[in-house]
Amino acid sequence: MKVEINGRHFNLTDALKGHVNRKLETVEKFYNGIDDIHVILEVTAGTNHVHIQLRGDHIKLDARAKSHDMYAAFDNAFDSLEGQMRKYKDRRHSHPHRNGSRKENGGASHSATMYIPAEESDFDESILLADAAELPSYKTSKAVMEYELSELDYLVFHNTETNRLSVVYTSSTGGSQVVELVEARG
Repeated sequence: MKVEINGRHFNLTDALKGHVNRKLETVEKFYNGIDDIHVILEVTAGTNHVHIQLRGDHIKLDARAKSHDMYAAFDNAFDSLEGQMRKYKDRRHSHPHRNGSRKENGGASHSATMYIPAEESDFDESILLADAAELPSYKTSKAVMEYELSELDYLVFHNTETNRLSVVYTSSTGGSQVVELVEARG
């Protein structure tokens, strides 16, 4: 894990660097696929700003904080990052996809409904949902972020921007794509 610490508009002391490094050593206990962490410590108009960027295998996290004390600002940003890491780790370990079964968002039952893409797309699967009301609700950008942090083949969600069911998946060009779903008529 590569750690880069930059100070802007002030002299970065060895004590502050040591504090930052000691705290960051603990993040690998959450996830061992971290490639690098970039910390930006900045003083602007008398306020201390901290931005922590963590990047790794299937993970991209950012945390920001500000305070009148640089140590407090860093600690607040680190606490935010730590919370995001815990949430990410919990999501990965409790996910049915990790247990060898493919997630079918809701599973099949006798009252399940089949959904298909509303328009032509690379997503050519039909999705069987037992209860669409139990799907997570996201804005499109949040759904894409959740999908990219997961290892799912696709993510079905209730789109709060369109008030319709949607799915995010990886298109043939390699980018994340969102398409609306409609109930299949038999």
